[in-house]
Amino acid sequence: MASLISSRPEPSTYGVSLTFETLTDEAPLRVRPSEDTLLRVIDGVIALRYDGEERLLGPAGEALVPAGFHHTMCAVSGEARIVMGYRRVTD
Repeated sequence: MASLISSRPEPSTYGVSLTFETLTDEAPLRVRPSEDTLLRVIDGVIALRYDGEERLLGPAGEALVPAGFHHTMCAVSGEARIVMGYRRVTD
């Protein structure tokens, strides 16, 4: 007779970690030398600056900042909520 007890599969991260953050009007310089950054806006509007360009992203807006690129992010007005995922770049 087959066992009625099942085991849960081990969770997979696929090499990605997630970070939730609330942005304000401050825009500190950021860089992740060995990780790509995928960000998605949850609430509000942000200004993302990198590679000499500025992009405005609203709710559900996404961007990918390649590893090694210096960038800044800030809320355009008030606060904005984002989620970021980091993926290690392999050679």
